[in-house]
Amino acid sequence: MKISQWTGLILAALLLANAANAEWEADSSDKAQAKAADAIVRIREKIPRSEKFFEEAYGYAILPSVTRIGFGFGGAYGKGLLIEADHAVGITKFWQFTSGIQAGAKNFSMIVFFKDKEAVDKFKAAEIQFLGQAGLAFATAGVAGTPAYNDGVALVTLTNVGLMGEFTISGARFTYKPLTKD
Repeated sequence: MKISQWTGLILAALLLANAANAEWEADSSDKAQAKAADAIVRIREKIPRSEKFFEEAYGYAILPSVTRIGFGFGGAYGKGLLIEADHAVGITKFWQFTSGIQAGAKNFSMIVFFKDKEAVDKFKAAEIQFLGQAGLAFATAGVAGTPAYNDGVALVTLTNVGLMGEFTISGARFTYKPLTKD
């Protein structure tokens, strides 16, 4: 190969590498995107171990505000965005029903990281479920999440406010709806 061909290959590789590491930029005129971006900043600041997931993930679902209430039985609901390959591609909603030893209420931000396109596609098809949890949150102290990818998915939560103790069995459901193009 000639030097010019090597230079071209190296330049192309660098451009592709930069495209893969580009970050999603929220549309500041869109309230949902602005809230999602704020939640991402808080998670990155308060949970340093989340940074590697932001760097490695193919995509993620960000739910800036999930409200959870429980006393024996409980539930949670939140709404957010699905970011795929650094583009907001859809709306996601989260529902959870819990039963067990629990008392309290809390509001938290949640991010579900997807290691690859296959994991994102499973999420879109509603093939991802989460069961069982334990934790304690008091005021704004409280962090939970998976320490590594499990079946291509990692979950990180950050308590915004609340007081809750729990050891529960739960069922969770995510839905996905593509964004409409204007």
